[in-house]
Amino acid sequence: MARFEPTTLSTDRLTLRPPAAGDAGDALAAVDDEVRKWMPWAPGYTHDKALTWCVEEAYRDPARETHFVIVPRANGRFAGVIGIGRADWESRVAETGYWLGPDGRGNGYVTEAVREVARHVFGLGFHRLELLAATGNVASQQVAERAGFTREGVLREARLVPGGRSDMVLFSLLKGEL
Repeated sequence: MARFEPTTLSTDRLTLRPPAAGDAGDALAAVDDEVRKWMPWAPGYTHDKALTWCVEEAYRDPARETHFVIVPRANGRFAGVIGIGRADWESRVAETGYWLGPDGRGNGYVTEAVREVARHVFGLGFHRLELLAATGNVASQQVAERAGFTREGVLREARLVPGGRSDMVLFSLLKGEL
């Protein structure tokens, strides 16, 4: 059975590496009001939950998902997380998602990380990478556009966010478009 192996990816400005126990405190500190607005797991996030994610949950289903901590080389500090999920190895389609703490925003880090994850996924033989962003999350939609994704449409009430159900904008990137 195909599966993701823990790996480290690099760009000129970033290291994308597997989560580790030492990331839990930084992950907790990075969860601010903006993250809590969009991520269903973020309200009530605790150090114990962050630690469990870093050492267990991030590795629970390597056939369908893998995760990376985003670390800028300039300061070597945790900036956020990017992942690959909903991987279908037969149809060669996967989804990417991410979140950044306040110190990681506004630097183009997540756009760079998305492009590197796309290169990685396409190098594994995938053909299509999808990205979903809540209709109200304009910053995330802008990341998708800057990373070269095509807006395909809106999925009605497709995901839960802390305020309830949210329509999601579907973006995609095909292997030949990177």
